Amino acid sequence: MFVSLGLMCITFFLSCEANHETEETTLNAMLEVPEKVISNADAAQLFQNDHRTRLSVIGKKESSFEDKAIHYNLNTLIQYIQHLETIATSKTIPITGISFIFGANNEGKRTNFIMPSTRNAELDYQESFTIENGQFLTFKHIEPNLTKKDASFNDENLILSPKGYLSYNEAVTLFNEYQTQYIGPFAAKVKRDYYTKAVWYSLSEIKEYVAYLKKRNQDYNLAITGIDVFFGVYNEDERLELKSNAQTVFLTASTQQQTIINTKGTFLKNFIQNGFFAKESDNDTNESLTFNLGHLSPPPNNN
Repeated sequence: MFVSLGLMCITFFLSCEANHETEETTLNAMLEVPEKVISNADAAQLFQNDHRTRLSVIGKKESSFEDKAIHYNLNTLIQYIQHLETIATSKTIPITGISFIFGANNEGKRTNFIMPSTRNAELDYQESFTIENGQFLTFKHIEPNLTKKDASFNDENLILSPKGYLSYNEAVTLFNEYQTQYIGPFAAKVKRDYYTKAVWYSLSEIKEYVAYLKKRNQDYNLAITGIDVFFGVYNEDERLELKSNAQTVFLTASTQQQTIINTKGTFLKNFIQNGFFAKESDNDTNESLTFNLGHLSPPPNNN
């Protein structure tokens, strides 16, 4: 009887251990590949659609590949997220996420900048904001143009651009220039109910993606130093509903300002042929380093 009991106990513990290992493997797999990681083929399609349906339509067909990459240092981005969490606690602000807001400089080159967001319950909308000189300032990227403040000081470091932190007025300048250089000319030729000006991700999603890149970096020795942001456009597909033929951004890893798209260290530039067509089809998300599927803004009632 004791032998039988011993065998039963051994079988039970082995079964428990096997189940534990299975659960751990499943959990690790879930942690390793965030839900919003997309395949390289999908990223290439977004990239191509942007060139074909946006830049070419408004006379910017000659934009080079280098003009499309918007670089963020990974450590700076990590510190920024930590700073937002500190601000949320110290000032009791329910920061829900970050928005990549579209901008352009005086020469017409596209860029973007990052702002924290909190939910506007009245509009059912993730509203970006900053704080200057103790004043809470909303950044209503659902508007066509924004008005500068009489005075604007970058004293809380809540608006992050690829070149450093911005004041409210500096962000407004970039935002309004994007309206002039990109939204206006496109709207004159293609009528839509709305024109995307920002893409929102929750803080947990961004933190998960950063953790994913750090894990991949360690596992595959990729020397990732940053995140590159590219403008993209979704396919014209009714099943995508409001995202059909809508502007978006996708994020992927970079090393020494070279965009890499998978754990093999493949350069995005080498994955794309002249004319911006993918050299090959790669639908595997397990090796992909590309992140997409954020919430588009406007319209506010769908965020």
